Amino acid sequence: MIMRAYKNLSFLLVSSFFMQMLTGVVGISVPIYAANMGASPMLLGVIGATGGLIYSFMPFVSGILSDKFKRKIFIFTSTFLYGSSCIFYMFAENPYMLIPIKAFEWFSVALFWPSAEALLTEVNESELEEILRKFNLSWGSAVIIGPMIGGSLISTLGIQMKAPFLLSSVISFSLSLLSIVMIREPPKSRRDREDHASKLDEKNINHTLTAIASIFLFALVGGIVISLFPAYAVNLGIQAYEIGLILLINGLFRLVAFFEAYNIESRIGKTYTFITGSLILSLASAMVVVSSTTPTFSMSLSLLGFGMGMLYAASIKVIFKSWSSSRGYAAGILESLIGVGYFLGPLAGGVVAEYFQSAPYILCSLVSIAIGLSQIIYRRRVKKENS
Repeated sequence: MIMRAYKNLSFLLVSSFFMQMLTGVVGISVPIYAANMGASPMLLGVIGATGGLIYSFMPFVSGILSDKFKRKIFIFTSTFLYGSSCIFYMFAENPYMLIPIKAFEWFSVALFWPSAEALLTEVNESELEEILRKFNLSWGSAVIIGPMIGGSLISTLGIQMKAPFLLSSVISFSLSLLSIVMIREPPKSRRDREDHASKLDEKNINHTLTAIASIFLFALVGGIVISLFPAYAVNLGIQAYEIGLILLINGLFRLVAFFEAYNIESRIGKTYTFITGSLILSLASAMVVVSSTTPTFSMSLSLLGFGMGMLYAASIKVIFKSWSSSRGYAAGILESLIGVGYFLGPLAGGVVAEYFQSAPYILCSLVSIAIGLSQIIYRRRVKKENS
């Protein structure tokens, strides 16, 4: 039993690493690929927002269904479909074809994460925080190398070679086949199939609402960076491999935040962790606006990554504890919130970028400061009512 749990945990962590790495490889490649085809900033935003639109509701659906059926089926299907989407990217002939392919790509991603996260959190309930730390380090380290691999392949072989999509399809199909052998899932009891959706832990309702707002902010900023920043940097004369390096640094500092987030929380508390993360994102986004070189972008996006990491790590722990009776449902909510941010971020960012290119990062700064200040005001109000 212990060996099976360890085997499941190990494979799920490895799968999470590779799936996140692949989305990083494809994520940096698609906007550069689209810009090379002549896509406008508005169209780049639409392409990115399409994936976010699908991801804003599909994880919620797949999370609920994974509570009722075997999660292994969802992981196998998602990795197979992701590999197929990469093949479709290779045969796209104009930037408008990338819109339905992006939808298909993120449909497959939406099947993966709720089931993988739910399985991970069910391995050992007593070690939830440690498992979440390992999970965050797993996919967080993939964030570091994914864009770098994609940018390096493009710089070395050229975007016409479509090497990032070929590599991603091979790895994804391999994960699909391995999932059949490696994942062992106990049969669900009748109790497991019951609907626990309404059983929210009301003792932590305030922290749950804060976590929801913070996850949305995390995804809003991340969606803009993934969908718009590569093309924005290219227009400023920065090479693709340098963009990959900048995003690698962003991921590295996000990883540092994942590693330290729970230590920070134990020192300053949940509320101040959320407030600090929001204010860091506001400052970092403002720094992006005035940046124009690889060193200055590296500095601003490193701070951006650290703030994003703080918010994500704090939020995922609160959400899984709030819906502890239904982990698939909790994972579905978490990932759908990320999808909403990934949808609205690129869409709004693409619209304002039509006026001037740095406008999306002004938007990030304003939303971040608004969420941070609302938390400060709410905390003061509660403190005043309790005094």
